[in-house]
Amino acid sequence: MSPRKTILRELSRQYREHGSECLKRPSEIQGFGEAPEKYQSAVNRLLQDRLVEGRKDEEGRMALALNQHRIGDVKRELRPLWARPAMWAVLVLVAVVVGAGFAI
Repeated sequence: MSPRKTILRELSRQYREHGSECLKRPSEIQGFGEAPEKYQSAVNRLLQDRLVEGRKDEEGRMALALNQHRIGDVKRELRPLWARPAMWAVLVLVAVVVGAGFAI
C-alpha cells in the first residue's frame, strides 16, 4: 500500500474510534520508520491537498488529524478498486465487446 493510503487509513481509523480531536504524530504511523522520506513526502502532499491538518500536540510537536471538511474526499480516496465508477465502466465496456464478439 502506498504511504499516502497508509496515512489516510490510519488517520481515518483513529477518527472513527476517537473523534476529530485525536491527533497522531507522523512518526507513529506504521511504516514511517522503514521509509521516512517517502512518508514525509506523502504527509507534505496530504497537507498541501488539505486532506489532513497539521496541529501541535500537547508536547508542541507536529501531529496530524483528518480535515473534517474533506472527509468525503478521504473516503473516496480510500475506497477499493472495485467500488470505483471508472472500474465499473471498464467492466461494462469489456462485457459489451465480448458480447459483440460472440454475436458475430
